[in-house]
Amino acid sequence: MAEKFTEEKDFDSSNFILFLIVWRKPVLIISILAFVLSVIFSSPWFITPLYKSTVVMYPTSVSSISKALLSETYGGKEDILAFGEDEQTEQMLQILNSNRIRDRIIQKFDLMKHYNIDPNSRFKLTKLYDQYESNITYRRTEYNAVKIIVLDKDPQLAANIANDISNLLDSVKIDMQKQRAIKGFKIVKAEYLQRMDEIQQMEDSLTELRKKGVHDYETQAEMINQQLAIEIAKNNTSGIRALERKLDTLAKYGGPYVSLRDALEHEKKQFSVLKTKYEEAKVDAEEELPQKFVVSSAYSAEKKSYPLRWLIVLVSTVSAFLVTLLVIITIDNVTKGKLFDSKKKSLSYNLNFWPNFQTLFLPGNVKTNIKETNKAGENKSRVADEKKTKTYNEEKTRIIKEETTGSTNGKNTEITEKKENQTTNITFDMENILNNINLLRIVFKWKWHIIILCVLAGLLAAIFSGPFFIKPRFKSVAVVYPSNIAPYSDESETEQMIQWFNSKDIKDSVIKKFNLAKHYRIDSSYKYFYSTMMYKYGKNVKINKTMYESVEIEVMDSDPRMAYDIVNAILDFYNLKIRKIHRDKYNEVVTIAKQMLDMTKNELDTVERNLYDLRTRYQIVDYANQTREVARGYLRTVDGTDAAKNINFTEVAKLKKAIEEKGGVFIYNNTRMYDLLRLYSIFQEEYDRAYYNATKEFTYTNIVSPPVIADKKSYPVRWLMVFYSVTVTLLLSLIIIVIVENRHYYQVKTSDTRASAPPGNQA
Repeated sequence: MAEKFTEEKDFDSSNFILFLIVWRKPVLIISILAFVLSVIFSSPWFITPLYKSTVVMYPTSVSSISKALLSETYGGKEDILAFGEDEQTEQMLQILNSNRIRDRIIQKFDLMKHYNIDPNSRFKLTKLYDQYESNITYRRTEYNAVKIIVLDKDPQLAANIANDISNLLDSVKIDMQKQRAIKGFKIVKAEYLQRMDEIQQMEDSLTELRKKGVHDYETQAEMINQQLAIEIAKNNTSGIRALERKLDTLAKYGGPYVSLRDALEHEKKQFSVLKTKYEEAKVDAEEELPQKFVVSSAYSAEKKSYPLRWLIVLVSTVSAFLVTLLVIITIDNVTKGKLFDSKKKSLSYNLNFWPNFQTLFLPGNVKTNIKETNKAGENKSRVADEKKTKTYNEEKTRIIKEETTGSTNGKNTEITEKKENQTTNITFDMENILNNINLLRIVFKWKWHIIILCVLAGLLAAIFSGPFFIKPRFKSVAVVYPSNIAPYSDESETEQMIQWFNSKDIKDSVIKKFNLAKHYRIDSSYKYFYSTMMYKYGKNVKINKTMYESVEIEVMDSDPRMAYDIVNAILDFYNLKIRKIHRDKYNEVVTIAKQMLDMTKNELDTVERNLYDLRTRYQIVDYANQTREVARGYLRTVDGTDAAKNINFTEVAKLKKAIEEKGGVFIYNNTRMYDLLRLYSIFQEEYDRAYYNATKEFTYTNIVSPPVIADKKSYPVRWLMVFYSVTVTLLLSLIIIVIVENRHYYQVKTSDTRASAPPGNQA
């Protein structure tokens, strides 16, 4: 019997229900079997249950204790109670993914033994790290916090690992920062102690000058000049000589005293600033603050999180049901076939089944009609073929009659053959090409050829992807953050760091250090040696920015130790390059500041010599006070009963003449000396700062994940090459087979057409 499924509607649910009723037994049996098996194989006997523990935390807004607590800019973003923003969250995620935390957790909880990994295995570290990354994950929440998720068969161990990772974040980040803070503290401490020694030396020099009688130059000069005027008025020779000796002492040591005193005052101001920096650096180097706010701590889970047994059972049962339907539909189509009539728009559906399915699953009333149905189908197919043949012959006869009757010349013969070919093409049934059933038949027909070709392709891919033909390469990776570099333009420090890593200097230094030309087997005399060298370097060394604004350095090499050393060398050359660039710039500032300092010092020495000459030769020590006293002596307005009678007019006239001749010079030099001392102090400060920057030994990277020596190759991925080779071979084989089959089909059709044509129309 035959059933007709018409295409008058897009979908007829009754046909599908009928189909399900016919095949209800295999569908139900396979679905129930899938249900039972999924229940069994999702049990703890086959899948180890895993328990989940989570920690949720926020990063802090600042990392420096001194900036948060001791700096004058305390508050706002420097508040230690403020939560971190996107940048701090990304940095926290990067640190959590670092191998510093991973290695400490593995060591503390002996995860290699816990994960049942053989310590003597060749790829023990690779297996261990893969298991670690599958069980421990980190992600950012929608509220910009960070969640640590740990899965483990032991719920208490999962909670302990999650909490320890949270605690290790503080120690790892503080350790990274302290490496730099301690180095910075040592630099500031050295400068602090040096400045303290210089101040102490100045204090000692001033003490020596005070022992010689210079305690307060300006006050002493004023008082001695006043007393000298009085003694001159009294004509006290001994008193005058004593005061003159004191003036000589002031003249000799007054200049150094003033210079030392002013320089000491400036140094003490600078020392105060430096002391503040020293205290801040000491706090950063010795004290610690938590680097996170823990919102939710981990606890031992009471219920397993994996596997979700109900979900596995549901998915398995539904999948088995759908796959069973697809397989039954495919088998049904292959065994009984389809006949699509484009004119009638109907689909003839013949119930012609395999014998096994007939005896196992079909209803009884269907079984009794199988033979009749098959026979009716065969008769109907034969009638349809005869009808097609008759139609074809009538169409061919009509075309032949339209041609010139009895004509046998080449032209008519060519036209006839052409029209016969057109008729053949018109009557060609396109269903034979596009029908997926025919494609399956072709695959079954050529199955051994396809299998042999695919197996051969797989074997060849496995052989030629082996170490004998493709040298395995190992990967070493480091993740770093930039530090101590100022942005030059709109780009971030991370982008500039990548630019430095890709600079020609660093590439050439790495190539020279490891003799990569010999290692890569590139002849130095080759015409395009450098271009080839740069190409090979670029293929093996990858430097990219991560999603957390850090920089990842990835090096591939046939020698795992070489890959590890190249990563470290790139970091070292980067530090050297940035340090050299900074030093070159700061040395320019040092040179300019030194020139200005020397120029100011030379002029200051000249002014000092001029003042010394004025003090010793002309006795001009304090112009203002001496001028006033000379005026009083000259005008006889000194104090005392008979003081005016005892005025030594000779000395007064001598000092008056000296002041008149050299007073202006003294005022200029004295004023210039103070100006030069102020300028000298400014240039000295600039020089000290530039010299400090030019000689500091800073590093310019914060290493989040240092490189490690790989124990397993990263290239080639052998299974992937075999899979691609087999897949490509299968596709190419199918394409070639389809082409061959279609060509054979055309040849058979053409030969059949020519064989059935009248003798006069054959070529």
